[in-house]
Amino acid sequence: MSSSPVSGFTGISTFAPDLQTAFNRAIAIASLPIQQLTSAKSRFDGQAAELGQLGNLFTNLQSAVQSLASSGSGSNALAAAVSDSSVLQAHLGTGALAGTYTIQVLDPGSTSIALSNAGSTVTDPSSQNISSSSTFTLSVGGTNYNIQPSSQTLNALAQSINASGAPIQATVINLGSPGQPDYRLALQSTNLGNVSIQLNDGSSDLLSPVATGTNASYTVNGQPSGGISSNFRTVTIGPGLTVDLQAAGTTNVTVAASSTGLSNSLTSFVNAYNAIVAELQKNRGQAGGALTGDSSLITLQESLRQLVNYSGSSGTFTSLTQLGIEFTQQGTLTFNSSVVSNLSPDQVNQALSFLGDPLSGGFLKAATDNLNALMDPISGLLPGELQSVEQQSQHEAQAISDAQDRVNLLQTRLQAQLAAADALIATLQQQTQFIQGLFNIPKLNSNGTVGNNNG
Repeated sequence: MSSSPVSGFTGISTFAPDLQTAFNRAIAIASLPIQQLTSAKSRFDGQAAELGQLGNLFTNLQSAVQSLASSGSGSNALAAAVSDSSVLQAHLGTGALAGTYTIQVLDPGSTSIALSNAGSTVTDPSSQNISSSSTFTLSVGGTNYNIQPSSQTLNALAQSINASGAPIQATVINLGSPGQPDYRLALQSTNLGNVSIQLNDGSSDLLSPVATGTNASYTVNGQPSGGISSNFRTVTIGPGLTVDLQAAGTTNVTVAASSTGLSNSLTSFVNAYNAIVAELQKNRGQAGGALTGDSSLITLQESLRQLVNYSGSSGTFTSLTQLGIEFTQQGTLTFNSSVVSNLSPDQVNQALSFLGDPLSGGFLKAATDNLNALMDPISGLLPGELQSVEQQSQHEAQAISDAQDRVNLLQTRLQAQLAAADALIATLQQQTQFIQGLFNIPKLNSNGTVGNNNG
């Protein structure tokens, strides 16, 4: 690292300003290489920043390509359509398979409900309770839970039950009139079926059953004839396919290829591509950015064109144009999502076949290979360019430090030399003034009067 510059020369002789001017000029000339090196370092730093920005944008494009890959696999490539949504709702997950399922809901099931006994009337649940006890035992389906409310109020009792982890939902309801309220504790099982529910305060049971629940029952493609029993409304029909049973009835669930995931992924791909094009365009022309004139820009632009101009060798879809992606005059892409949304499930499958897989073939493999060649940490164009520019910037920084050290040394030497010269000049000037003073001393006449020195 260079040291701080030495302060300028100062002198005491009448020639000090001239010596100061000579000092400043010598230092300025010696500092010219530092200015050039600083300018070069600034240029390399700008290039490094721009390469870093392009690297981020190409990383986004890689992510968009991965999103395209995921849109053709698993639940992202499929959608579930229900012919009668009042009977059930369908949800897809990992491993879902295309197909049609006929589901008959024989009984959507119901939950068990219990209500606190009529007795001491609670008119204010925030200050009164159904029992004066501070601890309770809750029994749900034969499992006991210890309940300790934070206060002796009905509201606190309900809150403590809900926080106990029991498969139950507690609420406080008013069975009285507005003028004569009668607040009760209502407990409803979260599971379907006949679930026993009781709350005891240590001396007596506080609840009475109101409704006895039933299990849900349904068939899939007519099987089994007696129905499948479940104590949950959400049931698994097949790999990655679950349904929420809602009402008795029969409905079809069709799992087929969906265009939604594909359309969303293509939109992300086009946006990521256009962001790179916009950044590359900033580095063109007389007022271009830090990479203007850099040959790597041509390579990047050509790689982008190769990526979107990919052509498949067979199948219904052989280019991105058939999926609604087009070039503009500015070199960017546009995407007409209606092209994809109007595809039939069979056409979506064919489009996914054209896209292929990042490892095995198709557009995705070509795109992945293309981007890897640009972004590979070891052999990629962008990381290599960035490393080279950063090394040049570091080299310039070291050269600036070395040059500044040389200027500082020159300053120190010149300061010492000029100070010595100035001191000598000041001494000579003092001697000159002394000698001149001798010649100016008046002479004494023989009579003691002062005369002049002129013969």
